[in-house]
Amino acid sequence: MSAESMNPSPPVFDRTALRVNQAAIITLLLVAFVVDLPWLVAIVAIVMALGTVSPALALFQRLYRDVLRPAGVLRPDIHQEDAAPHRFAQGMGATVLFLASVALLAGATTVGWALALLVVVLAAINLLFGFCVGCFIFFQLQRLRASH
Repeated sequence: MSAESMNPSPPVFDRTALRVNQAAIITLLLVAFVVDLPWLVAIVAIVMALGTVSPALALFQRLYRDVLRPAGVLRPDIHQEDAAPHRFAQGMGATVLFLASVALLAGATTVGWALALLVVVLAAINLLFGFCVGCFIFFQLQRLRASH
């Protein structure tokens, strides 16, 4: 067995795709809030959920990979890291947006918009400062599971 097969290289991850995803989420949710479009919150939740289940279905990241990067508008920012924490965070965001959508449809607009804006704030923290709260939770859960 070769040394390479014993120690496979870490997976590569393009952080530009992540930033485009975050920017799209922030933009669409802010438009939904300002123009009062609860259905747009639900659409963002669906897009996020699909991207969590299958990265090939991550519509906002596909925009980057299929349009923006080939056109030379944005360049890759490749790092050796696992995408799992980011998918977990996206799944958490999708869940919160599904709850926001239910609240908005049920007439609990204050709760619904507060949940949607929470996702905006957390995505903005990640986009602007590089701190992913969902990733932090993922790693804490990993630590907790490993200690038991």
